Amino acid sequence: MYVPEDRTAKAIIRDVALELFSEQWPAAASLKQVAERAKVSQSLIIKHYGSREGLVAAVDAHVLGMLGNALEVLADTSGTGPPDRFLASADALSAPATTRYLAHLLVGTTTRSVEAYRMVQGFIDSLVRRMAEAGAVAEDTDRAQLAVVLLAHELSIILLRDRIADVLGADPVGRDGLRRWWDTIDRLYAGTAIRHPSPPTA
Repeated sequence: MYVPEDRTAKAIIRDVALELFSEQWPAAASLKQVAERAKVSQSLIIKHYGSREGLVAAVDAHVLGMLGNALEVLADTSGTGPPDRFLASADALSAPATTRYLAHLLVGTTTRSVEAYRMVQGFIDSLVRRMAEAGAVAEDTDRAQLAVVLLAHELSIILLRDRIADVLGADPVGRDGLRRWWDTIDRLYAGTAIRHPSPPTA
């Protein structure tokens, strides 16, 4: 399991880079900007990470590690319950900078983005296998398709966090926002949120 680093200078640089990259995306942010915000020299960044690309890779690994931890805990469950309410509630993923960075990374078109998405999908594939072994997946269900749909479901509130907040006027990952979000999801899945219209009377 991924273990976050202590609050060393190296970790502080990485976290400042995460904040900056979440605002501008790595391609638009320079080492100079990272150094100024972290209040360190560019040479110290090079010492710890080797290059700008090395720093980007470290931020990728850190954010995906946090996401992987959340998914790994989910995959380690017995598989008897519904795989919901977990990711958005994970403390490690509550910071806006983290969710913005994930949104940039997972929907990008680079090799980094493709590899990151496949890694995350692997955790969900493992979850679905455990659910199937526990008898929680119907035999006629396409497990590969189910895993993809579950991941999209889990990631939607995280990746669209800012846009949802703009529309609803509240952070969907905040305590009240999550409560309202899952109340609606529960009603939707239970078939009580949307009703089939009654046929017209003669």
